[in-house]
Amino acid sequence: MARRWSPALTAVLVCGVVGCAQTTRRPDAAKVDGQVGTAAYNPPESVHPAQPMDLESDPVLVPPELTGPQPVDVFIRRALVENRTVQAAYHNVQSLRYRIPQVTTLDDPVASNVIFPIPSVAPQYFLMGYNPYNLTLAQQFPWFGTLRLRGEAAESDVQVALAELAAAQLDTVAAVKRAYYNLYAGLKTEELLAENRKILEDFRAIARERLSTGGTQQDVIRAGTLINELDRNLAENRQGIASARAALARQLHLSPEADFRTLPELSLAAIPAEFERLYQLAIAARPELTGRLAAIVRDEKAVELARKRFYPNLTLGLTYMDMEKTNAVTPKTASGFPNVGLFVAFNLPVYRDKYRAGVCEARERTLADAKLYEAQRDETSGEIQELMVQVKAQRGVLSLLRDGILPRTKESFDLARSDYAKGNVDYATVQSSLREVLQVQLQITQVEAELGKAIASLERAVGCEINEHPPAPASAPDATPTPAPAPAPPPPATPGPFRATLPPAATDADGEKPTPPR
Repeated sequence: MARRWSPALTAVLVCGVVGCAQTTRRPDAAKVDGQVGTAAYNPPESVHPAQPMDLESDPVLVPPELTGPQPVDVFIRRALVENRTVQAAYHNVQSLRYRIPQVTTLDDPVASNVIFPIPSVAPQYFLMGYNPYNLTLAQQFPWFGTLRLRGEAAESDVQVALAELAAAQLDTVAAVKRAYYNLYAGLKTEELLAENRKILEDFRAIARERLSTGGTQQDVIRAGTLINELDRNLAENRQGIASARAALARQLHLSPEADFRTLPELSLAAIPAEFERLYQLAIAARPELTGRLAAIVRDEKAVELARKRFYPNLTLGLTYMDMEKTNAVTPKTASGFPNVGLFVAFNLPVYRDKYRAGVCEARERTLADAKLYEAQRDETSGEIQELMVQVKAQRGVLSLLRDGILPRTKESFDLARSDYAKGNVDYATVQSSLREVLQVQLQITQVEAELGKAIASLERAVGCEINEHPPAPASAPDATPTPAPAPAPPPPATPGPFRATLPPAATDADGEKPTPPR
């Protein structure tokens, strides 16, 4: 008896064969975005040094726009675009953005087919005939509001990642400033040492001239010894300059051999005297606090999702039963008409202790993140207070060195140099005065660099550049403000310092940003 294959069964088999055929694709066809090959097919050790992609991610030499003396803002803008840690944080935000449509979409429907190829042992129906196969389609629907809550929780994850991106950008800005001020101190020290070396060479020439008028050879030897000491200090200082340049190049993703240079003078920010104003600004601007609030919002959504597990998920389905007169036990009475049926199914959430434990777990996680937020606020408060004391102390020391000690040491040195030329004092007096001037100048340079680094650390603790974001008046309310909305996304060509460009903030299902708890 001839076997009749229905069109539906034939289509299912063809789809299965085609689907299986897809697993035999050639390895070189597996690409991501048309550019990057799968790692399993192109391991790093298989890349030849002659291939362009091998050098594509290596640091390059300094670009023309960074040659010569540059302000710190130029390096910051370059770092915000090229720093690899910032780029990794940005792509992490993007990856979490792509999670939102995944968690807010229904699961794939399920299709199943049961085939009875042997008529003698297959279902036989007197009025309908032989049943060769059953095709079933089913779709599960979670309880009302579950998909919305999943999307809101995923959006909160994006907000946490946005805060991490902002923190990475602020870390990069602070690191660039610290390296820049170290480089400034090194270059300024080199300049001072070179100037003092010229002065010592002049003194050695004067000492040699005085040999014919009663001078001693010892003065010439002392001057030569001091010149050698300065040469040694210059060599040691060059090591510090190279280290500062390497640290700066690391943040800019450039070659450590780049010849970076700073401006001859620093322009340091003014710091408000009121601690409370800076603290209120940090509560609103510091990304770590904003991220903690977003984590609390996410955990609250997780609590609601855990409660949804007390309710069943609904499954709706369609069943198609093919019927044939051929091969039927009673072909004369069999109609051969297929059957179509609908079914409804749902799970039974009977293990309620398990679901209660899930709710309690989510609540405890919410409390943990709330305590971490409070701990972060305490840490921010202590850090700002400590850095403000440090900044004020260094400003006082710098003012004392510049306005009080340096003028007097220079005046003493000028008198000693004049008296030595007249033969009224010995060379030891001149040498002592010169060393005092040099030590004060080097101290001023070091204090300037340390003050700049302290201000950079203070701005990092606050979360923004203080000069561009002045604190609110002292009468501002003490309530926890809603975190400032995230700026708009990278990577732009030249973002400004502390104006890190972020991806647009995620919104909930109604198009509104989730409001963190106060």
